[in-house]
Amino acid sequence: MRSAEHAGAVEFIERSLHTDLRLDRIAAHTGYSPYHLHRSFTRTFGLTPHAYVRRRRLTEAARALVNTSEPVLGIALRHGFGGQQSFTHAFSSHYGISPAAWRRAKRFFPLLMPYRFDASEWELCRRGPGHLEITDRAGSDLLLPLSLAAVDMLPALDPHRHTTALRQKLDARHVVLAHHEGQDAAAMIVHPATGHIEYLAVHPLLRTSSILSALVESAARDYPRLSVTTFREGDRADLGHRRALLALGFRPAPLRVEFGYPTQLLELEPSGASQ
Repeated sequence: MRSAEHAGAVEFIERSLHTDLRLDRIAAHTGYSPYHLHRSFTRTFGLTPHAYVRRRRLTEAARALVNTSEPVLGIALRHGFGGQQSFTHAFSSHYGISPAAWRRAKRFFPLLMPYRFDASEWELCRRGPGHLEITDRAGSDLLLPLSLAAVDMLPALDPHRHTTALRQKLDARHVVLAHHEGQDAAAMIVHPATGHIEYLAVHPLLRTSSILSALVESAARDYPRLSVTTFREGDRADLGHRRALLALGFRPAPLRVEFGYPTQLLELEPSGASQ
């Protein structure tokens, strides 16, 4: 499938989010077989069509719980769940809190934002990491779109608080940015005194590339020890980001709770430190 066809599939999903979205119906819209669509979609985005639909529905249901007084059952049915019990189970396993408790807290953060990429972003996918430039300069106006595209990497991302934090940190932090002709592909913000990675985001279209490894290697040259906070083991909201960090040599460290969300610290020892 070409980028335009992937974009068409996502557009159809978003337009039909509250209707029957079985794989065969999405495939019929694209003109490909369900098998081919499933394989191509998963290879391109790093998650299956079913996972994309489920996370988008849960995100919009979470928004409705905070912004409306619609009964939980109505929200569940409108967002494609068979009933309140199945919705509560799915919501709790991904958000770590029941729909009722979420509504009482009146705080929203997305699991997944719509995958609507412009032409320059699709170009990242076609060119690959070998065409990316790594620099140490970035502005919050550039990182914010990347944050929204890569929101699934950032546990409990509150867009408003995130915007404020980015603007405050950029001047006093070490920024490692991978980009191509002005299009952000991946970014890392490191605290210069501690080596803690306070921000890490990779564009969804580059998740299967080596760009994450390149960012970590770049930062590791400047800091004797790196650490990063990510999802806890078994968190259903994690699309595999914890596993990717562990594969790069990070090791589990103390558990944490950030903004009310359960996370875990991972630490990267210097090369050869354990020998």
